[in-house]
Amino acid sequence: MSEKAVPSPSRSRVKRSCPSCGPEPGDEEKGRENPISVQRFPPELVEHIISFLPVRDVVTLSQTCHYFHEVCKAEGVWRRICRRLSPRLREQDTKGLYFQAFGGRRPCLSKSVAPMLAHGYRRFLPTKDHVFILDYAGTLFFLKNALVSSTLGQIQWKRACRYVVLCRGAKDFASDPRCDTVYRKYLYVLATREQPTVVGTTGSRACDCVEVYLQSSGQRVFKMTFHHSMSFKQIVLIGQETQRALLLLTEEGRIYSLVVNETQLDLPRSYTVQLALRKVSHCLPHLRVTYMASNQSSTLYITDPILCSWLQSRWPGG
Repeated sequence: MSEKAVPSPSRSRVKRSCPSCGPEPGDEEKGRENPISVQRFPPELVEHIISFLPVRDVVTLSQTCHYFHEVCKAEGVWRRICRRLSPRLREQDTKGLYFQAFGGRRPCLSKSVAPMLAHGYRRFLPTKDHVFILDYAGTLFFLKNALVSSTLGQIQWKRACRYVVLCRGAKDFASDPRCDTVYRKYLYVLATREQPTVVGTTGSRACDCVEVYLQSSGQRVFKMTFHHSMSFKQIVLIGQETQRALLLLTEEGRIYSLVVNETQLDLPRSYTVQLALRKVSHCLPHLRVTYMASNQSSTLYITDPILCSWLQSRWPGG
């Protein structure tokens, strides 16, 4: 049995350098004319080499310096890793939503349906006939007529459904919290928009707002804009249609609310609504709320650092 020749360390040496870290200490003193550097490799070659590493090693390598951080987060690296880990997965199936009907003799998994331009899928909401998808870039997609009834009476995806961009700059969205999709008439979108500062000036600043869309057509029927000092990250709904309460969670973990009448949203008029601090944030100012969940009459608060839950059964003023 022959042994493989191992090159001596004195013959070739890879120079560990990057734009942020600089050359390895001691290289300037050794006076080598043509040191080997990873930066001189084509980016496609570096991505190809990194794609053979385990996922944990790729994450660790991305934390070493700025150069490897940019290379390791490239889409080509993770596309090759997905192909290596799931070789049976086809290219067109690497990204998509699947619908699975429970019950019956043969619960089947449908083919994927999703906008190919989406940067991941952060949240999605099905209505009676449509589906709304929010990606990690803040783009909200509207999949029209995505759900159809089969001959057996089951709901399934319509593979050739059309999708449009409903809005950009979205942070979160919410609809009627009841499970029955028939009640979901409006879609409330929490977004960030550029607003002019003062009349007569050219400057602008970002302000959070809530835009209301008809779920049947995707048409915007209402918009409310908040002061630029108020920054929100989540929105949930509670209450009846005639007295719908919007709960808004700030970046600091405080909750504000306002009440609107959904039956009057499509009327061409403007009015002012009052934004009030919720009782949970007023009575417990030391608790920082990190997440909210709601149904028609109650709200669940997840707080930090105690990580406790606050269940509110009577929503007015809570």
